This record gives sequence, C-alpha cells and structure tokens, in this order.
Amino acid sequence: MAHLNPNQQKAVEHIEGPLLVIAGAGSGKTRIVTFRIAHLIANGVPSSEILAVTFTNKAAEEMRHRVEKLCQQRVLTCTFHSLCARILRESISALGYQRDFLIYDEEDSEKLLKECIKEHQLEEKKILRGIQSAISQAKNNLIGPEQLSEDNPTAGNIYHSYQAKLKEYNAIDFDDMLFLTVRLFKEHPDILKQYQDRWTFVLVDEYQDTNLAQCMITRLLVARHHNIFAVGDPDQSIYSWRGANIHNILQFEKDFPGAKVITLDQNYRSTNTILSAANALIQNNVGRYEKKLWSDHGSGDKIGLYICENDHMEADFVLQKIQEYRGRFSLDDMVIFYRTNFQSRIFEDALLKRKIPYVIVGGLSFYQRREVKDILAFLRVVHSSADFLSVKRTINLPKRGIGDATIEKLQTFAKENGVGVFNVLHGIVEKKLDYKLPPKQLEGISSYVNLILRIRSLVEAKAPLEKIIEEAIEKSGYLHYIKEDAETYEERRANIAELVSKAYEWQGEEKDYSLSSFLEELSLKSSVETGSIHEQSVKLMTLHNGKGLEFSIVFLVGMEEELFPHMNAKGNTEAIEEERRLCYVGMTRAKEHLYLTASRHRFLWGAPRMMLPSRFLKEIPTEYLDILHKKHVEPISEDFSEGDIVKHKDFGLGIVQKRYNTSIGTAYDVFFPDSNTSRSLIAKYAKLVLVGHE
Repeated sequence: MAHLNPNQQKAVEHIEGPLLVIAGAGSGKTRIVTFRIAHLIANGVPSSEILAVTFTNKAAEEMRHRVEKLCQQRVLTCTFHSLCARILRESISALGYQRDFLIYDEEDSEKLLKECIKEHQLEEKKILRGIQSAISQAKNNLIGPEQLSEDNPTAGNIYHSYQAKLKEYNAIDFDDMLFLTVRLFKEHPDILKQYQDRWTFVLVDEYQDTNLAQCMITRLLVARHHNIFAVGDPDQSIYSWRGANIHNILQFEKDFPGAKVITLDQNYRSTNTILSAANALIQNNVGRYEKKLWSDHGSGDKIGLYICENDHMEADFVLQKIQEYRGRFSLDDMVIFYRTNFQSRIFEDALLKRKIPYVIVGGLSFYQRREVKDILAFLRVVHSSADFLSVKRTINLPKRGIGDATIEKLQTFAKENGVGVFNVLHGIVEKKLDYKLPPKQLEGISSYVNLILRIRSLVEAKAPLEKIIEEAIEKSGYLHYIKEDAETYEERRANIAELVSKAYEWQGEEKDYSLSSFLEELSLKSSVETGSIHEQSVKLMTLHNGKGLEFSIVFLVGMEEELFPHMNAKGNTEAIEEERRLCYVGMTRAKEHLYLTASRHRFLWGAPRMMLPSRFLKEIPTEYLDILHKKHVEPISEDFSEGDIVKHKDFGLGIVQKRYNTSIGTAYDVFFPDSNTSRSLIAKYAKLVLVGHE
C-alpha cells in the first residue's frame, strides 16, 4: 500500500459491492486492478473465484503476470471473447451446438455471408458490406434475425440464413461469442448460476469500451453477489465504431444501485502543462465524469503549435524536431499521430529521404496473411469434418481440378445426407458413397483426403504441434505451390516458418495444449490486435492505435477541420465529442514534449484545398501554447518576376522564366542550369528564396 496514493488505496481496499474507478490517463489503473486482486487473495478470497476481464490479449497477459508476481497465484485474466469462448466450450450444447465448434474469423465469415447472399439471389457487391455491418451491429446489440427483419427485411433474412449455416457447420463467428453467451445465460438460469458461483468477484478493465453485449454479460455474472469492480475513463471512450457504448460507464450507478465511485486524477506520465491543456480541451464535452488530471512532474515546456503553409512544410517541421531531439531521446520514444491512415504517406516520404528508421503501427496482422491462413485452414479441416469453408479454401492447394461447381454439389450432397463435407469426400474415396466423379477429379480428391487423414493420424497420436504443421506444409506441397510467385516466395516461406515456431513456443507455454485450443487461440488473435513495434524507430500510427501507449515526444499532426475532427462527424454532437476524446487521448500520450501542427493548404480527397485550423486548437488556452509559426518566418514568397534568380532547396539555383496564376495560387516556370531542366512550381509549396537578378 505504500506504493499507492490515497485514492488508489481506497480502490484497492474495497472488497464487497459495486465500485466504479474513474481512472484518468496515466493514473496507474493496471496497478489498481492487480493490487486489488492481490488484496482480495490476502483477505481470504480463493484465486479461483476471481475473474478479471479486459480488452486485449496483451493487457490480459500483463495483468496475469503482475498478479502472479504479487501473490504467486494464478487468476483467470482474459478478454471478453476469450471468456465467452471458454463458457461456450463448456456449455454451448444447451443451445444445440457441439462443444468442438469452430470460431470463424472475418474472412471465413465473409465467405459464408457471400454464400447466403447468393442463395437469396442478390447482388453481392452492392450489399455485402452493409449486410455484414448490420449483422455485426445486431449481434453486439443483442438483436436476432426476426427483430432485425422488422427494420431491414433483406438483412434480417440473410442474417437468418447465415446463422443457420453457421450452426450447420458447427461454427460461430466472432460476434457470436458474446451474442450466444448472453442467450445461454438468459435461456438457462441454472447454467448462469454455475458461473455466478464460480466467479464471486468480477473485475472489468476499460469499462468505457464495453458494448451492450459485454455490459449485459457483466451484469448477469454479478447479479447475485454484486461484486463488480469496474475501471475506466469516459474521456477515453473512442471506439464507438467498434460498438463501444460510452453510456455503459456513464450509467454505471444506475445499473448497479449503491455503487461507489472513486476518481484517480493523479497522473504519473505527463507534465502539468500538457495535463492542464488536455483538461481544458475535454471540459467542452458534456458526457463525462468531472475530473482534472495533475502530476508531480512540474510544469514542463509549453505545447508547440505550428500552423504552416502546406503539408510538406508540416512534415519538414516534424522531421526537423525529430532530428533536434534525436541526440537526447531514443527514436522509440517519438511518435507521429494522425487521424486517418492516408496521412502517413508524406511523413514516410520525409523519413525515408532522411534515412530515419520508422514503423507504421497497425499493419496487416501475421495471422491474417494468406499463407498463414492457408496452412491453418488445412489444420481446421483436420480438426472438423464439418468445416466447409476450410475444405473449399484448401482442396485446390495445390490445384486438383476440383471446380467451384463440383464443390457446391458436394456441399449440397453433404447437407442432404446430414454429414460433414469432408466425410463425403472420404466416403467417395472409400467407395462407401454412390457419387460419380470424373477420374481426374476422383484422383484429386483421393490425394486431398489422404493428406488430411495423414495429418489427423498425427493429431490422434498426440504428435507435437510443430510436427503436425510441418507435415501439413510438406505433404500438401504448399511450398512448391507458392514458388509460382517468385517475387513473394521468400517472404511467404518465412511467414510459414514463423507459424511453426509459434506452435513450438505456444506448446511450451500451455499446460493443456491441443490442436483445438491452438486454432482457437489464433482465431482470437486474428480478429483483434494488429501491428508490431520494432526497436529504435519513430512510430507512425492513427490516434486510435495510440490508446494505452506513451512517448516522451508526441507530434499530433493534421489538426484541421474536416480532417480532425473528421468530416464524418460534422453536424453530429456525439461524434464531435468522440473526436474531442480522441484528441484528448493523443495529447495525454505525451510525457514531456507535445507538438500540435496544422496546414493551411492540403491536397485532400483528390483536390487541393484550403484548410481551417481545428476547433480543438481554439479550445486550448494560449497560456499553455508556444506559437512557433510566429517565431519562424517561412522562407516563401509569391513576389518574383521574370529574370529573378531564386534558390530551391532541392533543385538549387534557377531563373524565373514565367509567372502565372493557378487554382491553388501563384506558379512559376523556373529554369535550373545545373540540371538543364525547366520546372513548373507552385510558389507556396516550392519555398523559393530570392537570390538576385539575372
């Protein structure tokens, strides 16, 4: 307790009844959760009765390790989806599913949805994304097909077909994990009571990010004992587009009568100037719990504000500052935050030009790469004969002459006979089923069936996972198959090798490992966190990807209306408040130095545009700002005449040959003798400097 401030101590010492901890940015909330778990155990609560739920595998793993270090006991710490997968794995039979169900990732779900759309004789390209979104939102809001049909008959009908096919293939999708858990609890109170008795103390981290289904699961689990300990911050609720509902945390006291609320406002990350500016900004929001962050780190430097002429100057300014700080700070401690992914391009160009290492955080996940998914699909067929999508994906890897029409006929035959599609293939090869195929197709199916059975025999013999995967790679001829694209072969081969390494490492970490649990683990990972952070490199990322991180030096760029706040938020008060929370999150990532930049002109959405400074800049009191653009006069002019000798930063000395006006300002034709070339340059972008006259 000596390591905690007074409010942290109150939160940790709370035992029975509902408690909401409003944990401001950098206030040590992970410490509070782990210390509270240790305090419960120290007061006699069995570790097996404690459940801690958070939103990312990384956060859950960190929490688990901290608890083990504190009290040498293991507590179940997991994501909501992992928790629901565990519950359904034990009890889903009550809903008519088999316990060895598969979890379909986004790609598998999309393929199945396309099948349903095709069956309804609708045009896939026009409606796929809309139907996909409607079904996902419906599940997160606990809405079934019949209820959705009332508002959207087309989506409701496809939703009904989609759920029926999932059940037929003994599969669930990512949203089903939450949706079906709520259904299980509501339809089977006896099963709910088992879990209420198992976990008498429930802790939920990042409560502001819960959707309706997650909130309902929490409420149902604690309905008997009321021992809910929720930690979150309404000011950091930035994921409404994922289904997060800020009202869950704002109405916590209504959902859990008698709840206590403790506010953690001491920040252990930032200087007071940064915190005061962030406090002033976020006070413009209505939907929040009142708090004012402060720290013991002193006032620190003012926040640098730089409004420049164009986006190239913005990048130059940021890169200049990075170079200035590079001697005193690691590149790892610097980040460029932007609102939208496309903004990275100009900063990438600038970093490449100056040979400064960087990494974009939030790229394609390892588990989403095609070659990784192909090998996992082979393993999923090995695991489940009913997984039609995985059969369809792998049966022609390499090509075996089995066309889409043949595959669909086999699927129909399987459905009519009430067996899995792989069992049909096996029955045809064994001549136990009367199904006619041309000799070439029969040969192809025979080789495929023998491959799957060979791998399955290794699983049944409890061979090491890495050996099973190596066998799937070797016997399928997959490496030979990907050699067809010589340009990507080495990279893809390396990814496959990494999958084998992953299996080896994972097997060493898990006490009860199996192919089933391995596939489940990777299905969960492939649907959530993406991105990697390399050593000694400037980080580039969207503000959404910055949540939970901290850096000594933060550049928040593109602070312009219709860019940040985003144009999609225009005219929507709630959306503007979320954009403001996103800005607040970005600002509070900074420990020592924060820079806000904007551009007056930007090539945006296919056209040059004049930009207005973001309203968020006006909401920060000037007493916290260092107005840098007033100190550094930009070396540009639009006042040159024919014959003037000018200097360009990259092209050197040149002679103005012609001056004329364009839609985006004054332009010049300039001849550069050293390269013997003429160039047309826009004055406000080219930053020409007068040297003399010819």
